[in-house]
Amino acid sequence: MSNPQADFIFKDNRSSITGWTIESWEEIFSQLMKGIIACASEGKARISIPGRASDNGKLIDELEGFSRSFIMAGSWLKNSKDGSLAIAGETLNIAEFYREGILSGTNPKHPEYWGTIVNHSQQIVECGSLAWSLYLSRDWIWNSFSRVEKKQVADYLVQCNRVKYHPNNWLLFPVIINAVLRQLGMPFSIKKIDENLRKCNKMYLGEGWYRDGKTYQIDYYNAWGFHYYLLMWVILDGDRLPHLAQLHKQRMRTFMQNFRYFFSGEGSVPYFGRSATYRFAYLAPIALGLYLDCLEQDLGELKTIYNATLKFFFNRGIISDRHLLTQGYLPPLPALIESYSGPGSPYWAAKAFNLLILPKNHPFWQVKEQPLAVQTDSFSIPIKSAGLLAIGDRQTGHVQLINQKSYHENSSYSYKYTNFIYSSSFSYDVGSARNTSCDNALTFSENGKKYVQRSRIEHLYCERNFAASGYPLRTVKRERTRFTPRLYANLGWAYTYILVKDDFTINVHRIETRKSLKFKEGGYPLGFDEGEAEIISTSGAEAAAKDGKISFIRNLYGYERQFPAQPSVAKASQKNIRYKYSVVPALGFESERGQVFYLACMVYGKIGDATLGQLMQLVPDFRIENGLVRVTFYDAEQTVMQLGKIETLDLTLNGKRITGKVVMARVSADGKNYQIAYQ
Repeated sequence: MSNPQADFIFKDNRSSITGWTIESWEEIFSQLMKGIIACASEGKARISIPGRASDNGKLIDELEGFSRSFIMAGSWLKNSKDGSLAIAGETLNIAEFYREGILSGTNPKHPEYWGTIVNHSQQIVECGSLAWSLYLSRDWIWNSFSRVEKKQVADYLVQCNRVKYHPNNWLLFPVIINAVLRQLGMPFSIKKIDENLRKCNKMYLGEGWYRDGKTYQIDYYNAWGFHYYLLMWVILDGDRLPHLAQLHKQRMRTFMQNFRYFFSGEGSVPYFGRSATYRFAYLAPIALGLYLDCLEQDLGELKTIYNATLKFFFNRGIISDRHLLTQGYLPPLPALIESYSGPGSPYWAAKAFNLLILPKNHPFWQVKEQPLAVQTDSFSIPIKSAGLLAIGDRQTGHVQLINQKSYHENSSYSYKYTNFIYSSSFSYDVGSARNTSCDNALTFSENGKKYVQRSRIEHLYCERNFAASGYPLRTVKRERTRFTPRLYANLGWAYTYILVKDDFTINVHRIETRKSLKFKEGGYPLGFDEGEAEIISTSGAEAAAKDGKISFIRNLYGYERQFPAQPSVAKASQKNIRYKYSVVPALGFESERGQVFYLACMVYGKIGDATLGQLMQLVPDFRIENGLVRVTFYDAEQTVMQLGKIETLDLTLNGKRITGKVVMARVSADGKNYQIAYQ
C-alpha cells in the first residue's frame, strides 16, 4: 500500500496523540472490505484469500474469510444508514453481500454450502462469529429474510448443539449461538448456555484472567476468547441472569486494571502465545466494555489504546497490495502460523472493529486522547493469578512481560509461551531459529545439536520486581502418533528466579541434572530489516547493537562459554515475528551427571545508547554462597535471595535488619525503601 500513515490520519484535535479518528477506522474498514469482496465466490459464501492453507481444508479456509470479515461488517452495519459503502468509486451494498452469502452457505443444496457440522469441526468457531454478526446487522440482514430463510439459517447454527467441541474457549461459541437464536426468536437451548458458562467459570484464575483449557495456558485468548464472548453473552442474555452478568462485567473491569499496562508507547504489546496472526483482536472486549459502560479506565486513555494499537499495525504493512490481511504478526511469516490457521484466519483481528458498534455521538469518539500508563510513569505490576509481571519504562515506552506460569501442553509451542521475558520492542524468534537463538530462554540439549526450553511450569512467586518458577528439564522421547501419546524424558529439574531492576533483569537458576547436559541462555533478539548489527564481545559479556537498541547478556555466575550474536550468516535461518533478521547474544555451560549447580546472568534489552562499560557497571557485585544470592546494584541497593531450601535468615542490608524465612529481600542505599518476600 502507498504510505498508509498518510491514508489513515485525519485532522482532529481530540486525537492529538495518535492522529487517528473514527474516519481512520472507516477508511481501514473500506480498504479491507475491498479486498474481501474481490476474493468472493459467485454465491458470496466463500472468500478465497491467497496464502498458506490450513490443515482444516479449503472449505473451512474460505468460510473463515467470510465469517471473520463479517465480524467487522456486522459491526459497521449496526449503525449504517442504508447498508451500503462507497469503495473505489462504486457503491456496494454490504448488507446484500453478506445476506446472499449467508443464504448460500447455509443451504445444503447450494454448491457453496458450508458443510455439515461434526464433532470438533471449525464450523463451530465460525458459527459463533456468524451468529453475533447476524445479531448486530439484524436490521439489514436477518429482518430481510423470509420465514423459510430464517429457519434455514437457524437450522444450520443449531447443529452446534448436537456435536462435541474442545473443553476450552470453544465452550463459548455455542453460548453465543444459542443466545443469538433466543434474541432472534428461534429455537435455542438454555441448558447449553448455562452448562457451558459454568464450565468456563471453572477456568477462572482471578484478577480477570482465565486459563484456556485444563493446563495453565494463559495468553491473549483471555481477551479475545473469554472476556469478548462473555461480554457478548451479557449483551445478549444477561437480563436473564443479572447477577452473573454483573460478575462478568466486574471481571472485565478487573482485567483492564492490569491489561492497560500491556500497551507500549508505540502501541505494541509484549506479544506471546499462539495465534499471533490475530494481531490486535485483544482490543475486542474493550469495545464491548465501552458499549456496556462497564469500564473504569479514563476514556481518553482507552481511546489512545485503541488508536495507537491500530496505528502501530497498519503503519507496518500488514495489508497486502490486494487489500488483504497477511499471514504473520507484522511481515508475512509462514514459520509463525499454526497448522489450524489459513489465509482467512487473520481476520479474527476484525473483532477489534466491534468498536464501530458505538454510535458517532458516543463519548468515546468525542473525548480527547490521554497518555497511556507507560507514558505517565514507570511500573512493575504483578498479576499473581496469571504468573505475569508487567514492567514498563516511562522514558522509552518499553513494556515487558515476565512469565513464570503460562505454558502450552504442546511443547512445540514453548517459545510462544515459556520464554522468561516477552518484549514490546525485542520480539521473539520462531521456527528453526529457536535452536540457535535461544532468546530469553534457558535451553538445554543432550547432544549439543537440538536444544529445547522449558515446556511446563510450576509457579512459585510473582511479586513487584521479582518472579520465580520451577520446571522439569524435559525432552520429547517419542512424538505423538495416531495411536500413541507423546512420550517425554525427564533429565532433571530447574528453578529460575528473576530480579528486575529498572528495565533489566538478573536471571538466577538452580539446576539439578540426572545426566550431562549442555545449556545455552540467550538475551533479547535484536531485530532489524536492513544492514548489519554491531557485534560486541568482552570478557564475561556479549552484546549486539543497531538502530538505537542494544541486546546485552552478562555472565554473573557459572557460565563457561560465550556465544557472540551471529552476524549476517544467520539471516537465512532466523525468523522474527517483527523483523526480517535478528541476532541473539548467548552464554553456555555443560553440566556433569547428577550435578546440582547455579547459573546467573544479567539480561538487558535496552532502548537508547550505552557503552559496554556502562552496562557492565550496573551490577558491581554478585555472589552465590551456599544457595544464598547477594547482589549489589549500581545505586548501592542491596538484595539477597535464597535458592532451594528456605532457611531462617538474620542479616542486615543497608542498615535494615532482615529476619525469618525470606525468599527475597532488597533494601535501598539509604535503608528507607525495602521489599521482602517470605516463603
